Amino acid sequence: MFTSRNFKALILLSASLLFFHPHARAQSGRKPWTPKPLTQPAPTPAGSAHYEEVRVVAALGREEFVKALNEQGRLGYRLEKTVGDGGADPRSYAAVLRLDPGHTYDYVSDPLSEDPRFGTPLNYYPERGYAFVHAYGAVQCRQVEVFDPNATPDYSNRQETREERSNVLLFMRRDGANAQTKEYRAFKGRFTLDGGQKKELQAALDAAPPGFRPVHVLFAGDGELIVNVTILAERDLNEAAPPKVEYEMVKEVFGFEDKINSLAAAGSRYVVGGRLGFVKIALLERQAGGATAYTFKDDRQHRKEFPKMLAAGNSYAGLLVGDPRCDSGDGVFLQKFVFARAAGGTSPGEYKILQIPDRGPDKKKLTGLLPDASVSELRRLLADGFRVRDLFYNLGLYAILERPAKAPDARETSER
Repeated sequence: MFTSRNFKALILLSASLLFFHPHARAQSGRKPWTPKPLTQPAPTPAGSAHYEEVRVVAALGREEFVKALNEQGRLGYRLEKTVGDGGADPRSYAAVLRLDPGHTYDYVSDPLSEDPRFGTPLNYYPERGYAFVHAYGAVQCRQVEVFDPNATPDYSNRQETREERSNVLLFMRRDGANAQTKEYRAFKGRFTLDGGQKKELQAALDAAPPGFRPVHVLFAGDGELIVNVTILAERDLNEAAPPKVEYEMVKEVFGFEDKINSLAAAGSRYVVGGRLGFVKIALLERQAGGATAYTFKDDRQHRKEFPKMLAAGNSYAGLLVGDPRCDSGDGVFLQKFVFARAAGGTSPGEYKILQIPDRGPDKKKLTGLLPDASVSELRRLLADGFRVRDLFYNLGLYAILERPAKAPDARETSER
């Protein structure tokens, strides 16, 4: 007789088979990755002096977004920051662009396959002069029939939404240059809630040549049985003798923040992190001395928590990127702001969260170039010394702006 105990045993057996066979999820007949044809950017039109220094573009769907980026890139606009809402198709994308007179930029994006047999854009595009600029978490949503051992005899199956996460990479190139300037490595590991390849992934990071630094943590899979993690690292080929920097990987389900702070108390610094389901991953740079305390706050509480944390003397340290979900709406699930407070009490600088209006009078999302009315305040703040640290969606498009603290005047320092 098939019981719920048998069903649980079957689930555990399936998880074990998936974990120890990394290509088990690959579909037979799946086509290898094929790079997109590259085109030389058009020359910058004459009379570009009258262009605004800062523009914001938005789009629904990745293809339309990249098309909008390239339209602005040929005019000399370079990507500063970008974000995707992480929801189901059609996804929302936005980017802040800054004018770089006399130059052109072209952009291309491609999904990152979890199976290297299908090829990877991480080698192809950098070898043709492109540099990685961002990774967007994506989710595919589909309805499947799931066997229910507790159902009545006349109805043994039920409908369930199956979520499959993946990643899309965005690359940028200046003036159509074909010389490679950046090299990338992807360090991969597979995890369950109570186990995984943490030791193997940490060993791979420790063995990386000098100069490689982590720039993104990527998650793939359904997040229920197996979580595929990729740490994307970048090396600047123009750096002659880069130092060897050591990084500590943290993987936790419970006690994640405590573990981060125990390492930070010994001098480590938060670099990048994210989550898929209950599994949270972060990378910290190992340093000597200078304890720091980190606090994590839900981005949905930004109106209340962001000013409160700044008033307490914290600085903004970055994002713990959230989990794209089919039902997450305009944003990602459980994304966190990361705040840092150094033991020395250094000045945290000045921060602002600015909403960038991205909907029209009919409440529909605007696409293409956002109007001047939506961007005027952003332009004013950037001209006043602020810079864009991050963009995020949370029932609207927001920018986190930072103006570094001014160095103390030499005369004031001597008087002290």
